Amino acid sequence: MNLEAKKSLLWDAFEELKHKWSVDERVLEKLEEDDEPTIDGLPESKVKELLEIKEKYQLDDIDFLFIVGAAIGFYEGQKNVKDVIRKKISTVNEFVSSILKR
Repeated sequence: MNLEAKKSLLWDAFEELKHKWSVDERVLEKLEEDDEPTIDGLPESKVKELLEIKEKYQLDDIDFLFIVGAAIGFYEGQKNVKDVIRKKISTVNEFVSSILKR
């Protein structure tokens, strides 16, 4: 496989991953999914999705390692966004509650 084809394949795999794992408005309704068992810090369902992507795109071990690294970074970033949103919502709720008590 030439370099351009491999690069395109990896981008396609990562785009699929981003599409499946992106934050949307449902995050505000269900901020935590900590009940799910984790494998090396990733929820088990996310690991299964990574393995499905490996099979779908027929990634070799090195390419899969690249996607796993990108996925972990993406997941941690999403998790940080959720934490920031949760803190901001909590602050706003506290402020509104303090005003309503007056």
